[in-house]
Amino acid sequence: MSSLARGAGLMMALRLVERGIGLASTLILARILTPGDFGLVAMAMSVLTLIELMGAFGFDVALIQRQDAQRRHFDTAWTYNVLFSASVALLLLLCAPFAAEFYREPKLRLVLSVLALGALVQGCENIGTVTFRKQMNFGQEFRFLLSKKLVSFAVTMALAFTLRNYWALVGGIIVGKLCAVLLSYRMHPFRPRFSLAASRDLFHFSKWLLVSNLILFLQNKSDSFILGRTVGAHDLGLYNVASEIAVLPSTELIAPINRAAFPAYAAQAADLEALRAKFLSVFSVIGLLAFPMSVGLACVAGPAVAVLLGPQWAAAVPLLQLFTVCGLTSAIQSNLIMVIVALGKPKANTLLSGAMLVLYLPALAYASLRHGALGAAWVHLVMSCLVLVPLHIVFLRMTGLRAARYFGALWRPLAGAAAMGAVVLLLQQQLAGAVRPWPALLQLAVCICAGGVSYVTMVLTLWHAAGRPPASAEAAMLAGVAGRLLSAKKSPT
Repeated sequence: MSSLARGAGLMMALRLVERGIGLASTLILARILTPGDFGLVAMAMSVLTLIELMGAFGFDVALIQRQDAQRRHFDTAWTYNVLFSASVALLLLLCAPFAAEFYREPKLRLVLSVLALGALVQGCENIGTVTFRKQMNFGQEFRFLLSKKLVSFAVTMALAFTLRNYWALVGGIIVGKLCAVLLSYRMHPFRPRFSLAASRDLFHFSKWLLVSNLILFLQNKSDSFILGRTVGAHDLGLYNVASEIAVLPSTELIAPINRAAFPAYAAQAADLEALRAKFLSVFSVIGLLAFPMSVGLACVAGPAVAVLLGPQWAAAVPLLQLFTVCGLTSAIQSNLIMVIVALGKPKANTLLSGAMLVLYLPALAYASLRHGALGAAWVHLVMSCLVLVPLHIVFLRMTGLRAARYFGALWRPLAGAAAMGAVVLLLQQQLAGAVRPWPALLQLAVCICAGGVSYVTMVLTLWHAAGRPPASAEAAMLAGVAGRLLSAKKSPT
């Protein structure tokens, strides 16, 4: 568990820094660029992502899941990545004029043509870097991911202040992919060769990941296609920025935990009891973090948008509130899926996602056409909650985990988040309705402090009432804090 804890800690630190950079980038760019600039790039990325799905076999996941992966497996995965990326670049060039006509946005043609260069470069990335995760070498993984993020951020900011338009976003994407390729060969000694020797082995596992990725795209990007056509770049920009900010405190902080946990899940796949124990230790931490972050952001969405984005983004507030709940359900869902895939059963998740998609697409089309961006957000919220029911049934049956043990990891964070939400909403109502209303920045600061204190107080009270169970996320976090304080006292000044 110590290697997993260190890995999760490093990945959490990386994600904090990475998303801190991403948040800073979004907030700065929101003051320089317009919602239309963000919407235009969102249109381009939805087209790019759809075409990239032709090669989204998840070979990196297959290499991690396969404990006996040999050089021929790595060479074959790299070869297919190169071939698929070249095909993506060609298709982007061919589809650019049709996409521009579909969205009624002439600028999109040149944007897609430039993005084709990034798609071509991306496939050449050194497949050897997968071993960072496979061997739980999270220190190298941390340096690799952070380095390319910093370069992309620096280029995007420089272009934003120089060009003050959507080309800043496009330039950051291209440079980020080029930097990733260069760094991958510098940081790992593996030198891939063209080979298709292990095609059968890889595709046997990855074929279901391809279908699953296609379904995931249709779930997550269908709204961009529809809204880009029906409401235009401006409202699509509001929708996408609200969605991006909403997932920052929950899904994006939980993602590094999942990234570190997956190799550990895969290693324990043959021992269900060990897998269940590891899952519960990870999942309890996820619940302890995701519930307060999502509920808190939903409660302070109004002053947060006013302070962070500015008045031109006020229409994003209701969207932000809805997407924070989606982020919470996604944080829960993603860890369950990690276990299912680690057990070598990606087919189950694929079939489940496909069944939900049959309901999702027509509902999304109807709500988007009738109610625009807000209607699409409501459909996304309802479906993200609905899918949790069959997913939990499949997960509990596969793992043999009792429902009581599962929900025992969540009830204290859930109760704490509910109490925190009540405190924050009541406080915000009082501050906003005062004779002299408090400024948005001061409202935000006071609500965050009050919410944090109320959440920690409630969770620790419930933990003490439950007998302070030692195998709990609260105990692990308190032990970690105590250990760091002790180390700080012992360290020389």
